Amino acid sequence: MRIIIWIIANAFLFSVVSTQRNRRPVFTCGGNFTGDTGLIGSQGYPGVYPPNNKCVWRITVPQGKVVSLLFRALDLESDSLCRYDYVDVYDGHINGQRLGRFCGTARPGALVTNGNKMQVVMVSDANTAGSGFLAVYSAIRPNERGDRYCGGLLDKPSGSIKTPNWPDKDYPAGVTCSWHIVAPQDQIIELKFEKFDVERDSYCRYDHVAVFNGEETNESRKIGKFCGDSPPMPIYSDGNHLFIMFLSDLSLTADGFIGHYRFKSRSLSTASAPLTPVSTIPPTTQPAVITATLISAAVRDRSILATFSIMHLYKEGSLAIQQAGKTMSTKITVLCKKCPLVRRGEYLYTDLVLQTFRP
Repeated sequence: MRIIIWIIANAFLFSVVSTQRNRRPVFTCGGNFTGDTGLIGSQGYPGVYPPNNKCVWRITVPQGKVVSLLFRALDLESDSLCRYDYVDVYDGHINGQRLGRFCGTARPGALVTNGNKMQVVMVSDANTAGSGFLAVYSAIRPNERGDRYCGGLLDKPSGSIKTPNWPDKDYPAGVTCSWHIVAPQDQIIELKFEKFDVERDSYCRYDHVAVFNGEETNESRKIGKFCGDSPPMPIYSDGNHLFIMFLSDLSLTADGFIGHYRFKSRSLSTASAPLTPVSTIPPTTQPAVITATLISAAVRDRSILATFSIMHLYKEGSLAIQQAGKTMSTKITVLCKKCPLVRRGEYLYTDLVLQTFRP
C-alpha cells in the first residue's frame, strides 16, 4: 500500500512540475505594467501577430528610477523606413519623445528613458510577416551604464559618438539619441566631427544634430543645429557639460556621423582656439557686413550672444562662419552697456546692428 501511494504521489508531483515548465506567458494586446522588472510581448507571441492592429503598453517603474527596455526577440515585416509593421518606443506616456522605431529582425541595444515612464506601441497593417517581439523592461538608476541603442552619459577623458548603424548603413528613421558629456570642473569639452552626413535642409527642420552647453536641451544655451554633408567646425563647451541630441524623422535618412570628443584645460583651450564658433567683436574691430535673420539671442551680463542665419555676405571681418547644409550662420558676442531688445526672426543688416550694440 505504501509503495502504491508513493508512486501515485510522485507521479502527481511530476505532472505538476511538467505543467509549470511547459506553461508559457500569454501576451495580450497592450496593457499597463508596473514594478522593477517585467516581460512584454506582441499579441499571441510567439505565434504570428494579428493584422490591422495597434497595441499600447505603458510601463511605470518606481520614482527615482528610469526604464530600460531590451528586446529579446524581434520579427516584424521588414522595411527600410518601417512604414508597415513596426514597434515605436517613447520616453514617457503622453507626448513623449520617440526613442526609436523598429521592424525586421535586427535587435537594438537597450532603450532608456529620462524618467520613470515608457510607452511601447506596435502597429501592423493588413499583411503580417512574423512572430512579433518579446522584450524585458527593468528599473535602473539614471545614467547607469550598459549596452545602449544610442546616447548615454560619457565621462571618460576622450571618446566617440556615432549614429546607430554607423558605418555599415544609413541611420534608421524615427530615432532620438542624446549624449551627455561631463568633464571635470576645471576642464571644458572639445567636439570634432570626423564624418557628417545628415538629411539636408536649409533650416535643418528634419534630421539634425543640436549641441547645447549644459546638461539638457535649452534653447538659450544652444551652440548650433547642424545637418547636410559638411562637418561642423570644432565645437567647444563654455563649461564642463555638453549635451548633444540627434533626431531623425520618418522620411529620408543618410550615412550619419561619427564625432570625437576630448577634455581640455580651460587655460590651454582659450589660448589655442575659440570657445565654440563665436566671434567677439570689440569696438575697434572692423565690423562684418551681412544681411541676416536672427535665430536666437541671449542677453547676458552687459552682453548679447546672437545667432544669425546669413542671407548675403558682403564683408566677413573676423566672423566665424559655419555652414549647415545650404545655410550659413554665425554667432556673435557683443558687449553693450544698455543691451537693446531683439526678437527672433527679425531681419537685420548687421553692420548697423553691431554699431548699435557697441558700448
